[in-house]
Formats: sequence, structure tokens, C-alpha cells
Amino acid sequence: MAISEETMSHYAETTYGRRSKDVDEARRIYQPKQSDITAKPLKASLTYVDVRSLSYNKDTSSSLYFNSTLAMEIRIENPNLGFFEFPTSKGDVLYNGQVVGEMRISGQRVASFGSIRTEVRTEVGYKGNQRSPVWLKNDIERRLIILNTRAKLRGEVHLKALNKRTVSLNCLMHLNLKDEVIHRLWCN
Repeated sequence: MAISEETMSHYAETTYGRRSKDVDEARRIYQPKQSDITAKPLKASLTYVDVRSLSYNKDTSSSLYFNSTLAMEIRIENPNLGFFEFPTSKGDVLYNGQVVGEMRISGQRVASFGSIRTEVRTEVGYKGNQRSPVWLKNDIERRLIILNTRAKLRGEVHLKALNKRTVSLNCLMHLNLKDEVIHRLWCN
């Protein structure tokens, strides 16, 4: 976007009360790019998940269940010129499409072109009954529970004007019941 000579001179005249070729030239050369003014998408991902406690019942003659405490680290990246600020938010941990745990993500501020890491702890659990779904029985027999995490952090990127933005966290992980660890962690 080119600025006319007339506009540049008008800027110097209204700002400094006179025309200035130096000021006009600096204004023409060092204009903020449109990409610096427009808010870019933010990114969120899980950097690690630690299994702190785990219990499950593999006896198919009684109720099947699994319970675990997970410690997760979430990374939020801000590629914008202004800082991103979001209030305390909630997210869900799902097993086979059903919510099995909730997480609370403390509100924070992410600096311009920066990132933060924040730790979140959550309890997850699912209890079947005598007629538990076949997928629960199969997963416990294989000793592999597939969990999904979802959260939306709604906040504002502070540029010249406030830009409301949402960063989504959507990750998939394999909880290995036998070794009590998380294998294969994917985020998009």
C-alpha cells in the first residue's frame, strides 16, 4: 500500500507544524506491516503427560473401571506483536467420546512472539457396570486406554485494537495400563 506524497507531507505538517522530508521518509519506510496489525492464530499443545496414579479392574466378572491422576504440561504460543491474555478456562478429557475428567487451566498472559508452559493436574476415571460396553472390556484387556483432551482458551490479543481470539487444544494420547505411562501423544 503506497502512501501519496501529499499524505506524507500532511502527516508532518499536522504532527510537527511543518513539512519534514526526513519524517515523511521515515514514515514511508517504517510503516507497520498489515501482518503486524492483524492477529495471527495462536497454538496450544501438550508437551508431556505424566501418570501419577493409576488403578483399574481387569476382572470381567465384576464392574470394569479405570482411574488415574494425570499431570500435563500445556504450551501456548503467541506469534503476534501484541500480548495474548486469557481468563481461567476449563477443558475436558474424553474416553470414547464421553467426558471422564475435567481440567482447569489458570488464566495467564502470553508475551508478544512468546510462549508459556503451564502445568495442569486432572483426575480421570470411567466405571462400567455388569453390562459394560465391549470397547471398555477390549481396552482393559489390551491394557490400552485412548484419551482425548479438548479445551478452548478464549482471550484477547492486545494490538492497536483488541482482537478476540480463541486457541484450541485438541490432543490424543494412549494410556498404557500395564506400564502406567502415556505412549503416543498427538496434538493438532
